[in-house]
Amino acid sequence: MATTMEDIMYDEMIGSICEEKIMISAAKAQCIYIFVEGESEEAVFHMLLEACGLDFKKHGVVIANYNGIGNLKNSIRLLRKTLSHDRPVIVTYDDDLAGKREVGSIDDELITLFKIPQVPVVRYSGGSEGGSLEEVFSPDLFIESSFEIDVVFTSDQKMKSDFSVVFDARRPWFSQLASFVESRGVRAGSINKVRLCESMAESCDPIPETFKKLAELVLSLRERYPVKSPNNVDLSFLNCR
Repeated sequence: MATTMEDIMYDEMIGSICEEKIMISAAKAQCIYIFVEGESEEAVFHMLLEACGLDFKKHGVVIANYNGIGNLKNSIRLLRKTLSHDRPVIVTYDDDLAGKREVGSIDDELITLFKIPQVPVVRYSGGSEGGSLEEVFSPDLFIESSFEIDVVFTSDQKMKSDFSVVFDARRPWFSQLASFVESRGVRAGSINKVRLCESMAESCDPIPETFKKLAELVLSLRERYPVKSPNNVDLSFLNCR
């Protein structure tokens, strides 16, 4: 039976689909890791980076939670003992006192440090400046989101209004919220910090510049470490005598 143009087009389509699947699989195997500090970051980074145009499957990006700045060095050490030891890693960290201290001694050519937020927002004791995930967003959005019913369960409009009066955008935000609710008889530990960050991420417009810069960094690293097709195997050794 003669091959028709439809047969050729069908074969090309199947080949294209297979190649796409192969490259997506290769991208995952040759992933770029984004290390995040905790559950709040794990909950919102994917959403915000996708909004910045990052395609996690196509670009081969994996978010990994190192569960607190104190665990960062152990997490890096463990990663370097796995099959992913040769993968580039973006280590994101809160630019607070603990974060500044822990990342100071990291020296690894495959690790790119990325502070959150990129531009200092608050001042810490001792005069150093920086911030954390909450300070990536606007002060108004932080106040509004802090008193959602699923963040502070006993909150009301008066609490929000009172907090907005005493809130100082140049001092660490979450610690102010914690102190304020404690003064109103609410345990600071009951604040749903993950939901707070999710609420801000869902409502922010525009996307914070820190996440735009992080997406740009991922894409630049992907250009430096392009995904290689498993079909591109170097057979030059066969010509050796």
